[in-house]
Amino acid sequence: MAPGTAFCMSPAVGRQMRAHATAARGAAPARAASTVRMAESSSSLSDKLKMLTERLTQQKEKVEVLERFNNVDDYPVISSEGDPRVAALLEQNEIWRKKVVQEDPDFFNRIANVQTPEILWIGCADSRVPANEIINMNPGDVFVHRNIANCVIHSDMSALSVMEFSIKYLKVKRIIVCGHYGCGGVKASMSDLKFGVIDNWLRHIRDVQRTHFVELSKITDEDAKFRRLCELNVIEQVHNVCSSTIVQSAWDAGEEISVHAWIYDVADGLLKDLGVAVSNPTAVNQLYRTKKNA
Repeated sequence: MAPGTAFCMSPAVGRQMRAHATAARGAAPARAASTVRMAESSSSLSDKLKMLTERLTQQKEKVEVLERFNNVDDYPVISSEGDPRVAALLEQNEIWRKKVVQEDPDFFNRIANVQTPEILWIGCADSRVPANEIINMNPGDVFVHRNIANCVIHSDMSALSVMEFSIKYLKVKRIIVCGHYGCGGVKASMSDLKFGVIDNWLRHIRDVQRTHFVELSKITDEDAKFRRLCELNVIEQVHNVCSSTIVQSAWDAGEEISVHAWIYDVADGLLKDLGVAVSNPTAVNQLYRTKKNA
């Protein structure tokens, strides 16, 4: 084009250039969006990789723990070697075993595959009140459940499971609830001190105090009141056993089961029958009596 010559664009070329410009402006956001998506995808992939790495690490730790448990030689926590107190207990076990075998050579063979106790013993966890020993009975003769202050709570699945198993499968005929004088749980329930989690358990013994408030309030001697509360607690737990759906159902099915209230004196080793024995549902308070399926 010669100098001074005016540039003249045809209408068709102008339209074409404007179309290219519009297309370019539309492509820019698309490229930006694509870049964002790629960044998000990269971030997501990084998060997934991190999560997978954490899971693999956790799995590896679990495997290491299992290996330690499976390899006793490398896991001294489950070994009693070097502890003289544990060694002494094992020695006492061997002395006891030899004594039993000497008196009854077939004893362990006889009880190895079956237990046929006629008694379910519900007692206190106190170490001074071993169920079998204080009634001079052998292993296999008594099915035992123990807890703090020999309580039978209607929502305690442990006690209820023991009762159902012993009645339904072992066919026990007598249930003995045995408390003892000097019970620490009963004593604690008489104070206003906070002991911790156990306070929720002691609440049930405080309920016994509330139920028998009139009688207990007339006893001025604290030791005598303490002893009487130990007795009343046993009697109330007998009521709880009899009020359970497990025992009631057994009676309704014709099972011959009797429930007894006993108390043990750690001061002289003697058991005392509190004069409460229930063998049928007529003694159950009507508020707690269930007769028909819903």
